[in-house]
Amino acid sequence: MEILFDVLKVVTPLLAILALYSVHRLNRKQNSTEQEMNRNHSEALSAINHAYSKEAHASNHIYTRKAVHLEKAGELIGELTFWAEKCVVPRTRTDFGSKQKIAKRMSMAFEDLSKLNMQYSFAFREIEGFQEMLGNLMATVNHIENLVNSDQFNSQSPSWAKAVQEFQQQLSPLANTIQNQVIKMMEKT
Repeated sequence: MEILFDVLKVVTPLLAILALYSVHRLNRKQNSTEQEMNRNHSEALSAINHAYSKEAHASNHIYTRKAVHLEKAGELIGELTFWAEKCVVPRTRTDFGSKQKIAKRMSMAFEDLSKLNMQYSFAFREIEGFQEMLGNLMATVNHIENLVNSDQFNSQSPSWAKAVQEFQQQLSPLANTIQNQVIKMMEKT
């Protein structure tokens, strides 16, 4: 029994060393596996963040471009309104020229608005009825310009008053729609 006890004294530390070595090896293998998983996870997150970053950048770019064009449309509607008002009845003594010249400026402001719509249609695509409102406004702008340039033009005539009223009825919804669209975009930020 004493021999067995002596053998156990020698074998037990060897078994302990083998067990310790085995545990150490398994720990190193587990650490290596964890490091590889962390590295793969980090790379995957980096790739996802990069894709989201590119998508967010593209989305912000389109959003910004749309906002710029809507603001420009609002500016052109303001210019159109300004010249239309000067054509109908000026508020001050400032002389802006003949009614024909003022009507031409009003018409040019409409042409600029129409051109903006054609150049950057993506900015106006989501506005329900925009094309129809623009077409209706064009008809009234042309009517006013035709009246002003006719030989029988009279700013006191019923046809002039009717043309001005029709213009205002067509301009108001378009101006409100553009303003509401800009406000809606500003609320998103």
